[in-house]
Amino acid sequence: MMYENDMPALEEMRQQLDLLKKKLDNQEIVNKKMLKNAMRKELDHLNRMGSTLTLVGILVAITVPMFFYYGLGASVWFCGATFLMLVFCAYKTCQYHTELRRIDLATVPLVQVGKQVATFRNQYKNWERIAIPMILVWLLWCAYEVYKVMGELAMYMWMGMAVGALIGGLVGTRINKKVIRSADSLLEQIREYEVKEA
Repeated sequence: MMYENDMPALEEMRQQLDLLKKKLDNQEIVNKKMLKNAMRKELDHLNRMGSTLTLVGILVAITVPMFFYYGLGASVWFCGATFLMLVFCAYKTCQYHTELRRIDLATVPLVQVGKQVATFRNQYKNWERIAIPMILVWLLWCAYEVYKVMGELAMYMWMGMAVGALIGGLVGTRINKKVIRSADSLLEQIREYEVKEA
């Protein structure tokens, strides 16, 4: 049985519960904003990386064939193929990042963002299937071009090429893995946000 003098105590408890609920709701909003900001930063980071890699790819596509043609005396066919290969790599990088650049976290549903980021991640993950055979063919052709120009002295150039290929391969793999890690981080943040939304 409830007494009249219990009413103020119950009213006070109700007010305290309302106040606690508001605080929790505000804390949830702050957490969601922090997660959205973290996602935006990761997305911006990936987009900056994409722009940088595309720009570097274009510069390399212009300078490397010129070095082989004027510096080494390689054939026009080899220099042309080198240019096309490097332009193709720059184009694929730009293509992979294009959909990512279009994402506006304020308007695009997170489910769609997650799908686009997952697709982007898989493209980078599968790039090795294209890159490795292409680079191996290019290296063999390059070795042949060096031998044509240098004859018996080609062995010294080949050793330099092997070191360069190893360093280039390590740097390329490291960049690839860094992009994949950033995409994984963004996907994790999206999942975390979706859990908070649920």
